[in-house]
Order: sequence, then C-alpha cells, then structure tokens
Amino acid sequence: MTTTRIAKPSILHACMIKQQLTIDDFEKEVLTLRNEITDHSEIASQEHRGGAERNEMLVRMEKELTFLKNELRVLENIDADVENDQVQLGAVVITDQRNFFISTSVELVEVNGQCLYGISNKAPIFSSMKGKKTGDAFEHAGVRYLILDVY
Repeated sequence: MTTTRIAKPSILHACMIKQQLTIDDFEKEVLTLRNEITDHSEIASQEHRGGAERNEMLVRMEKELTFLKNELRVLENIDADVENDQVQLGAVVITDQRNFFISTSVELVEVNGQCLYGISNKAPIFSSMKGKKTGDAFEHAGVRYLILDVY
C-alpha cells in the first residue's frame, strides 16, 4: 500500500486552525458566562445557588482555555521542516489502521482528503508507539498497528 505523503506544513496548519477555532469558541463562552455572572450580581437574584454554579463553571472553562492556549503553543513550536525517522513529537505516523500526527490532542483533522489524529505525547497510545520506526508494529487497547511510514 503506497500512500502519498501529506505535507507536514499542511498538517500543522490544519491542526493550528482547529485549535484556534476551539480557543475562539471557549473565549466566547467564557465572555458570555462572565457577563451573566456580572448581570446577576448587580441584580438581586433569587437563584443564589445558580451564581455559585456559574462561578465554578467559569473557573473550569478558564482552566480549559489556558490548557488549549498552551496546546496551541506546542503546535507553534513544532518545526514542520524536520524529517523524523522515529515516532516522537512532530512526527507523522502512517499505520495500517490510522494516521497520527504527534503534536497535541486536536483529535481528527482532514488534510487533502486524508484523516489524521492529532495526539499528544502524553496520550497513552503515544507510549505504545514512542521511538518506533517504519516497519515496526505496536499494540494499543488490543489493536495491533503496523507503521507504514514515519516522517
């Protein structure tokens, strides 16, 4: 099976766009929630418990937003021109089951009609494939993967 290599700069660009869109969505949600909290604190509200729940939600969302921004920085620091010969941060891993981009957990991205899963180097599946090369196999969650290409 021969697959045409997807240009790593295109993969990285798609991942960065997806991450930025997720950040934008979270920022809108955080702003909306902040405005609701502000509006409710100015008006004497009968839903006293609702305010506390909204505050907790805001804290959780702000933490997630910080995480997403840190993940974007990881993407920004990947050099798409580096050719990898083993599975590590920044590598594209083509297997007989799925294709992966070792970067951040952006999940599924489609580039030039091909799907790749952006996975973090903290993901359990990364531990199973770390350091492997083209022709190597690894197993994760009961599924055996044969690495067809690493770059």
